[in-house]
Amino acid sequence: MFKAGCCGCLTVFIFVAFVGLLGWGVYQIVQAPDGLGAPTTVADGQKAQQKIFDVMRRAGSGRPHTVTLTDREVSAFLARHVEDLPLRRLSVQLPEDGRADIVGQLPVRQIMSVAPLSSIASALPERWLDRGIWLSVRTRVTLESTEGRKERRHLRLDVERFALGRARLPEFVMRVLLDPAALRFLRVPMPDSIDGLRIEPGRLVLQSN
Repeated sequence: MFKAGCCGCLTVFIFVAFVGLLGWGVYQIVQAPDGLGAPTTVADGQKAQQKIFDVMRRAGSGRPHTVTLTDREVSAFLARHVEDLPLRRLSVQLPEDGRADIVGQLPVRQIMSVAPLSSIASALPERWLDRGIWLSVRTRVTLESTEGRKERRHLRLDVERFALGRARLPEFVMRVLLDPAALRFLRVPMPDSIDGLRIEPGRLVLQSN
């Protein structure tokens, strides 16, 4: 039989271990992830915008036209010219065929908007809720067509890997933690003039006919 003192020591040990594990997890979550892309410039965004305009302008000519955007240009265009994205300080890297690594910040309030975290959020100071938490996802990218009265195309991102800060988490946790508004970047409408899209290492290729 355990003595009362031994049971008390065991309880204290478990409590300290739990607090330590929780503290380590929180520390990992608030850290910036490894491999952040280099800062982009206004010129990168303008270059990307001009290339996209060019491929759309030539749509319907009957002759295929292709443009290539670097991952820096993709990052700059999304961060500077697409206002509806929920991620701040957005960075995109294209490491291999058909894959995109997306890194950005979400306010704490957007991560803690679902129950039971929402009850904790209501007790936190506003400045804490406005603080950004880094979110990283490895995605498989496809151009999806939906049939209906009018065919519509969407850029579809299927999450293969997910992390908050430097803490790797199962993919389903992302859908539990984030509200639908924060997840809308996973399926983005595409212009009808874009007929083809593919990702190669370090670049995005767009095509119109």
